[in-house]
Amino acid sequence: MARTDLWSGLLLTLFGALIFWRASTFPSMAGLVYGPGLFPSIAAVGLTVCGALLLVSALVVQGRTMAAGASDRVEADHRPSMDRRRAGARLAALVLIVAGFGLALEPLGFHITSILAITATARLFGLNLLRALCLSVPLTFGVHLLFYSVMHVPLPWGVMTPLAW
Repeated sequence: MARTDLWSGLLLTLFGALIFWRASTFPSMAGLVYGPGLFPSIAAVGLTVCGALLLVSALVVQGRTMAAGASDRVEADHRPSMDRRRAGARLAALVLIVAGFGLALEPLGFHITSILAITATARLFGLNLLRALCLSVPLTFGVHLLFYSVMHVPLPWGVMTPLAW
């Protein structure tokens, strides 16, 4: 698995750097401190950092394996294995959650849709319902505060339109 992590980390790092470079070429908008390249740049930095961490982790595991006298084909991996059917079902569920988010955003509004999507994703990855809600509610309102109140990006209110502030 360390060999796969090595390539994945390298590709994520390069992809993040490419996105950051491309986002830096976006023209700035008059009257705004930030331009259209801000969010792709933030995502690119995240991709680059995660890719670099994965790359370093794979190199450390590979170095420990080599130091222990093991062959290149025997790799130390402490992650639990998941059968292919379960992994495919999880991937399909994630795709359905993202598609459902896109479809429900306008009619239900940002708040309800985000809470549902984050809760479903957290449940999919093993959190119990209470912890998933404890994650999704403050995260949704934190994102709302950032986009709607600080950056003045309009978010759909959907069924909560009478409560909009």
